[in-house]
Amino acid sequence: MAKSIQDVLALIQENHIKMVDFKMVDINGQYRHVTIPACSFDESVMEKGIGFDASNYGYAVVEKSDMVFIPDPDTAMIDPFCEIPTLTI
Repeated sequence: MAKSIQDVLALIQENHIKMVDFKMVDINGQYRHVTIPACSFDESVMEKGIGFDASNYGYAVVEKSDMVFIPDPDTAMIDPFCEIPTLTI
């Protein structure tokens, strides 16, 4: 497992990762995810997070639904089930 932002970036580069999948659970316990191309993933995504519409996840009403998902580098791992090389976090 990665311990730092640099570890995550090295994991992506060393394993030729094409997609990064951010996984979370909504307010009802349902599994959700947001996937971005690995070429769009950098230090700023790890530090500032990735925005998402929280109303789709049951966290907020539409008018107040802008939220940010900040990934935890300790959870980064290569998804063994994806056909396209994918890092899940």
